[in-house]
Amino acid sequence: MAEVSDRARWNRKYGLGEGPAHFEPQDFLVRHAGLLRPGGLALDVACGFGGNALYLADQGYTVDAVDVSEVALEAASAEAERRGLRDRVRFVQVDLDRWPVPPDRYNAIVVFFYLNRALFPRLARGLHPGGLLFQANRNRRHLKIRPDFSPDYLLEVGELRCMAEAAGLQVLHYADGTPERDSDSFLIARRPGSPSF
Repeated sequence: MAEVSDRARWNRKYGLGEGPAHFEPQDFLVRHAGLLRPGGLALDVACGFGGNALYLADQGYTVDAVDVSEVALEAASAEAERRGLRDRVRFVQVDLDRWPVPPDRYNAIVVFFYLNRALFPRLARGLHPGGLLFQANRNRRHLKIRPDFSPDYLLEVGELRCMAEAAGLQVLHYADGTPERDSDSFLIARRPGSPSF
């Protein structure tokens, strides 16, 4: 039942243009793209309209892009077709609460502004040794900007780093912003071991 209500909610948001209705990648990913090895297999989690998946495909990756909303996935697929990237991105509708992330599969995983704490260890195991996780989420400082925002979707300051370390990842970059300027937490972490790609 939760999957149906989540899917309906996001389909409505994307259908009305209330979600992030664009095909652009996150600036954080673009700024740190030099850490990515060319090619390989990537995963875009809660991809929405697929801006990050399309960017990674353009960088030479083959991408699995997963989301609960078929409305967003259809729009992303059409944009991939328009850009000539359709053979490099596989768009899949999944319930991320239940989706079994394939272990040892991905050279890069990106998760932007989707918080699912239970999913995090599965994502860490989904990386190849040497693979990178890029993640950003709102933290509790966001309540100063949006007091009505649900705390269920907010990290504690420092929590994303702790989640990465608890999952056995090596933290390469971490920032929580400042209380005055930023309410987002940013992480780049690597699964230890020699790259197998």
